[in-house]
Amino acid sequence: MDMDGEWRLPRPNTLFKADRQRSASAISKRSSIASTFSSLAKPVVAEAVQRARELSTKSDAEGFHQLRVAFRKLRALYWAYSPYLGEEATAQATEEFKRLAAVAGGTRDWDIAGDLLKAAQESGASIEMLVAAAREKREQAVAHSQTMIQCDVVEAFLNDVLLRAQTTLESRCNDLPIRAFAEERVRLAQLTLQKRSRRAARNETAHEEELHDVRKAGKKLRYLLEFFQPVIKGGHGRTIKDLTSVQNKLGLFNDIAASEVLIRSASFNEVPAEVLQASLQWLEEQKGRRMRAASRRVRAIAG
Repeated sequence: MDMDGEWRLPRPNTLFKADRQRSASAISKRSSIASTFSSLAKPVVAEAVQRARELSTKSDAEGFHQLRVAFRKLRALYWAYSPYLGEEATAQATEEFKRLAAVAGGTRDWDIAGDLLKAAQESGASIEMLVAAAREKREQAVAHSQTMIQCDVVEAFLNDVLLRAQTTLESRCNDLPIRAFAEERVRLAQLTLQKRSRRAARNETAHEEELHDVRKAGKKLRYLLEFFQPVIKGGHGRTIKDLTSVQNKLGLFNDIAASEVLIRSASFNEVPAEVLQASLQWLEEQKGRRMRAASRRVRAIAG
C-alpha cells in the first residue's frame, strides 16, 4: 500500500519527532485534555519509530511484537480522545494503525505457530516437514514486514496524523481539565469489558469470537488505565495486574486459535496432507483445553 496516496507526509521533524532519550512530561490532574494527549502520545510514537528502525535490519520476534503493541496503544489512545477528535479523523487514523499492526504481527504469528508445531512434534506428532515449512513462512513474513514498514514513512505518518490530532484538540478542548474526561473514558471501557465478559460467561464454554471480544476489551481498558493512572481517582495497580493475568490466559487461547487459522489458510505444497492433518488435530485438542481454561477465567471476572 502506498501511504503517500492517503497522507501528505512531512519530513519527520515536527512536534512528534521521536526522541528515544527523552520521555514525555508527566501528566497531572491539572493538565488539559489537549496537552495530556501530547504527553501520552510522544513515548508511544518514539517506541514505534525505534522498533521500525531496528526491524529494517533485524528479524527479532519480540521487536515485531512490541511494534504491534505500540500501534495497538495508539488505537486505544485515539478511542479515548475520539469525542473531541471526531469520528472521521479517528476512523482514518485507527484503520492505518490497525493495518500497520497486522503487517508487524505477521512474523510474530508465524513464530507462535512454529513454537506450537515444535511442541506438537515433541509430544510425538510426526510433522517435521511442516515445522520446516513454517520456518520458511516466517522468513517470508519477515521480508514482507520489512518491505511494508519503512521507518521514515512510518515516522512521517505518525508525525503528521498526531500533529493533526493535537491541532484539533487544542482548538476544541485546550482548557478542559483531564481528570473527569479520563475517568469517563475508563468507565466506558470498563462497561464494555463487563458486558462482553457476561456475554461470554453465559455458556459453560464461550465461543471463540466472544473470547476474542473480551480480550480486545481487556486490552483497551488496561492501556487506558496505564495512560491515565496518574490523574484518575483510586489506585488501579491491582486492576492492571488482574487484567494482565486475564489477558495472559486469553492470550494462550488466542495463540493456538490464531495458529490453527494461519496453518489452515496457508499453502504448503511440499507437505503431505496427512502431516498437515496431524498438526491440525493436535492443535484442535490443545485449543479445546485452552478454551475451557480461558472460559473459566472469564466467568470469574464476569461474576
